[in-house]
Amino acid sequence: MRSWLALVPALFLLPAAACQQLPSTEDDDDGPSAPASTGGGTLLPGNDDTGDEMADGDSGGESVCNPVTQIGCPPSEKCTAILSGGEIVYACAADSGGLDPNSSCQPSPADGIDGCPTGYACLRDEGGNSLCAALCLADADCTQAQCIPSRELPIPYCADDCSPFEASCPSPLSCRRNGNRFSCQFIGEGDVGPAGSPCAIADDAGCAPGLVCLPGALVPDCVTDNCCTPVCDVTEAMPCSSPAICSELLPGAAPGFEEIGACFVPA
Repeated sequence: MRSWLALVPALFLLPAAACQQLPSTEDDDDGPSAPASTGGGTLLPGNDDTGDEMADGDSGGESVCNPVTQIGCPPSEKCTAILSGGEIVYACAADSGGLDPNSSCQPSPADGIDGCPTGYACLRDEGGNSLCAALCLADADCTQAQCIPSRELPIPYCADDCSPFEASCPSPLSCRRNGNRFSCQFIGEGDVGPAGSPCAIADDAGCAPGLVCLPGALVPDCVTDNCCTPVCDVTEAMPCSSPAICSELLPGAAPGFEEIGACFVPA
């Protein structure tokens, strides 16, 4: 969904962001940084929300229009994300649309002619599954959603808030951990692992929907550095298999996400 609360003038894109302190999950390769405090107990790794920073940087290309306000293009064209010289820029495309939001589509990053409505672009996951997603430059461009980069190409789109306990995301998106909430996101081809599978903290990579990646020391019977474990509702009685218990997952959880936990043994 799109927000009328903010008309973002930026024309550039920034490609995608107690007892035991755990490493940051923003990027496994960049080394650890201090995670946010939960106010006590184990500090769990999560995916940092980088939506507010989207409009502050430069994509490295020369954008000529704004995909949110649609300023800069003639009435017969739409402003959309285009891949130019290996970089993502915003340019005008002669596309009459015809598809509905969240419809299946055929990506055309070379010219932007993908049939998606004005303000939308055809984005896909690593497996080639696609849909018309709402473009954005910052969180303020979205309603009940965060502006985050897609997986295959780092084009920012509005990732709607969702519940990991419900099938509320349009296909091929899945409800995944995103900082202090859960959002409808594109996932990788390898994100199919069951509980106990090895994984990477960043993006909960390797875990199937409904699971998150936590340090192996917290997950019973885990024999690798990190393992997948199920999400759970902290208000339910004994939703996890002993010795794991349903414990707080999201540091500083956004309103509506306070009851989402994960099955692990607190350190």
